[in-house]
Amino acid sequence: MQTTIGSTGKEASCEAKVFNARRAPKSRNGCLRCKAKRLKCDESKPGCQQCTRKNVACPGYKSKALVWSTKHEKMLVPGQEAPFSAPSTTLAINLTEAISGSKVDPMVEATDSRPESKDGLEDLGPTPEAQSAPGPAPRQDSNPPTDSLSAIRQQLHRSTVPEFLLHLPTMLVEYYFSYVCQIFSSFDGTLNPFRSTVGRLWDGSAPIYYAIQSMAAAYLANHFPRMLPVGVQMQRETYRCLYQLPHGGSKAAGENLDKTLLTVLLVGQTTAWHDPKDLGLVHLKTAKRLNRRRLEQQQTAVIDNRACRQNEFFEQCILYWDMLAGFVEDDIDEFGFGEFELTEPYTSPGAESSSSEENGQVFPHPWTGVAPKVQKLFAQVGRVIRRYRKSAAQDAASINLLSMDLGFDIDFPQDSLATLEATAKAQALEEELLAVELPLPSNLVDAGDENTPVQQYLILAEAYRCAALLEIYRVFPTILNKRVPYTNNGFPSSDMAGDEGPDILPIPTSQSPDDFLVSLAIHTISLLEKLPPTSGTRCLQPIVLIAAASELRYPLSSLPSFSLPLPTPFSNSANPNLFANPSAPGNIGDHLPTYMPASSSIFNSLTNREVDIAAARRFATTRLQEFQLSLPAKPILRAEGLVRETWRRGDEGQEGVFWMDVMDEMGWGTIYG
Repeated sequence: MQTTIGSTGKEASCEAKVFNARRAPKSRNGCLRCKAKRLKCDESKPGCQQCTRKNVACPGYKSKALVWSTKHEKMLVPGQEAPFSAPSTTLAINLTEAISGSKVDPMVEATDSRPESKDGLEDLGPTPEAQSAPGPAPRQDSNPPTDSLSAIRQQLHRSTVPEFLLHLPTMLVEYYFSYVCQIFSSFDGTLNPFRSTVGRLWDGSAPIYYAIQSMAAAYLANHFPRMLPVGVQMQRETYRCLYQLPHGGSKAAGENLDKTLLTVLLVGQTTAWHDPKDLGLVHLKTAKRLNRRRLEQQQTAVIDNRACRQNEFFEQCILYWDMLAGFVEDDIDEFGFGEFELTEPYTSPGAESSSSEENGQVFPHPWTGVAPKVQKLFAQVGRVIRRYRKSAAQDAASINLLSMDLGFDIDFPQDSLATLEATAKAQALEEELLAVELPLPSNLVDAGDENTPVQQYLILAEAYRCAALLEIYRVFPTILNKRVPYTNNGFPSSDMAGDEGPDILPIPTSQSPDDFLVSLAIHTISLLEKLPPTSGTRCLQPIVLIAAASELRYPLSSLPSFSLPLPTPFSNSANPNLFANPSAPGNIGDHLPTYMPASSSIFNSLTNREVDIAAARRFATTRLQEFQLSLPAKPILRAEGLVRETWRRGDEGQEGVFWMDVMDEMGWGTIYG
């Protein structure tokens, strides 16, 4: 017995040398059985000693919750694009759960978070299965956000972390997925590439990670001024990671081209969100170079449907961006597409049909909708007009200097070579616009966003076409005169009397060219009125709204050409019948100014046309003010100021006021979209 006791003490002494409880770190994370029985657990794997001694299966250990910490965060050094740590992956899981409304298994998400394709952009275009099946429903929230402030309020309400502990980058990433990606596309849902594709890539790509933060901060700066420097800093970090990362090897470069181009679209197309003067043209040129390099790499291989969808997605994104820049900048053609060469999705000889028009079905693009050809023609109209107005202004300036030197006036030649060339190009564009056939509603595939049904894309495409025609007729009156055969006596000209005008415009041609322009502007506004302010297409409407609203001119006959002293009412208690007989001596007739013309137009009654113009103006200003609450405010504020300044000059009697001239004069050029 004594030997046994001695032996036991010796074993205890040896065990004490191996394990010192006082020096061992305390742990409260035992297996589930030990925690339930309040036993000490050595946490050995695959099973603890307590369960092994009891000869029972160890139930295992509860997984530790990952908490985002900034204590040991390190910035990615240039030349390295490593994925972020596990906490960011956990945040991605939480975002996926918030978006889909269902629980996500972390183990499954960890294995599926990296796409199998070489570049991870396989969902940039709709798959044939997505086209044949009904579109998925958008995010199912109990109280979906109606504006930017309600979105951030819901985000704070859902968070279980105290406000003072919230990590700002985490909040910005969540805000991008909860609101910003909605207004960056014409439709939202799982088919929105700026939600789905960015959601897959943001935690493994430093440029995309910083780009979406810069977008969210720039948008929040509309309401929270302290977010402005945050957005600028995140924008700089995106530039540093994007343009200072050397790509090693041709294969690595090919794999990163799509991801890099997507990042350029995110950060470059939103430069005006931070500073409306920043047009982001350097990024637009970079995007065109990257896309050209992508297509060159595909020329030696047979591409599949997925590559075709990616090509089409990127081409149309650049097309829309190029269209917006073409109205505010001159020197972008050398990096653009051909003058009249429509950009079609690149296909190699062995490629199958494009996904957007498979079996006659058309899936909307986030930026170009269902009619990219109309936007392409609209872009060409903007470039032709800018080039023509610039050359005409230079010719006029040179003639003015020459007339000053010679001492007499010199008339500007209306049939100059530049005018003839620009008119010919504009007329060719007009004919193409009139000949465009929009897709049938039955051939459109619903993207799954209840705020943007497919019919709205057709309405928007028609508004783009009318705005393009309006710009052509406004700048080139000879083309308008061919479409509206009107003479000074109010009757159609004899050689054009049988022409009924274009059938696509429900506007009578039996009116003067100026009235026809106003009617076309009102018709374009009426098309935009059919689109509710909550429509996903609101991000594509500002440039059309500016072009149409700027032409809402009151008739010249209704504008005052001189000031008149109007009679002021007065009372005369001694003569209550003062107003009974104006012709009687001493009555009001004696107080009227004798030089007031009785038939002056300013005293004519208001007409229905003036009421229509006033109603269209009110809608334009109201819609722009609504856009300031739902879209990035800085470009929209400039748009409203531009439209109002154009109206003011026209109402004061200035002739030939054109919104693009006013924009250049005031320095209000920005990316209106």
